[in-house]
Amino acid sequence: MKIGPMVPQSGPLATRELILRVARTAEDAGYDALWVNDHVVYPREFTSTYPYSPTGRPPRRVTVEGSIIEALTLLTFVAAVTERVELGTAILVVPMRQPVLLAKTISSLDHLAGGRLVLGAGIGWAQEEFEVLSAPWERRGARFDEQIRLMRALWTQQWVDGFDGDFYKVDGWTSQPQPPRHVPILIGGHGPRQMRRIGELADGWLTHANRLDTIQEDFQPARDAAAAAGRDPDSLIIAITGLAFLQEGGLEEAAERLHRAKEAGVNYITLGVRPSEIEQGPELFEAFAARYLPELQRD
Repeated sequence: MKIGPMVPQSGPLATRELILRVARTAEDAGYDALWVNDHVVYPREFTSTYPYSPTGRPPRRVTVEGSIIEALTLLTFVAAVTERVELGTAILVVPMRQPVLLAKTISSLDHLAGGRLVLGAGIGWAQEEFEVLSAPWERRGARFDEQIRLMRALWTQQWVDGFDGDFYKVDGWTSQPQPPRHVPILIGGHGPRQMRRIGELADGWLTHANRLDTIQEDFQPARDAAAAAGRDPDSLIIAITGLAFLQEGGLEEAAERLHRAKEAGVNYITLGVRPSEIEQGPELFEAFAARYLPELQRD
């Protein structure tokens, strides 16, 4: 199982200095990846339903007081101060963005990073954010499918000719440099259409901690969709976020949660820090790695 800390990203404590310390500590301690999440701007109050909470309200970090550093900008900075760890988005809301420009940004980042990007991608839940970015909310799932196909074409074909979709048309264009490796795409969400998208378009699923107890059962439709599309269902991977947050005196409990995920067949996992202890993040990540990381990473 691959394990990666979340990079400090929200609020006044997400300083350049703390980000540097977390990134370098994570790489030196043997973690596999560093992860960021995604919002662009915040309204005074979200009215959209947050799908990962029983109350429908977003967590405290998703507030105007939290602020946030833009995801791909942050990963570019992290790429410049690390050499080995993968760099992941958990998750990037693709339909809020223009896909040709997004493909170019991602390929440029991955080129500079030496082929380390993992694209966790989703269709988004906050209608307000789409509106302020002048991005259509309706049919965002269908646009997402087309965007993924178009980005893959730009990343892998010397020339993209005859891409004639319902939303995007590209004929006779090239985008260089291309990513130095196949960019893994992990799709978030859990509905039937998301499972189909994973099976047909992606390399795996990036789900939330509330799915852990039924994760293999929930993932089976994606495997079925992959088989129906002529793809190898066993090649799909499972990633999970929001499962464990480090705090002083709570490292063993976090390790137990990660062991549960490993036993459930999870391949990637993000590791956070309690917001009240964000400044102690480097020390907590280092201590957790020394006590628990090798065993969790071992096949």
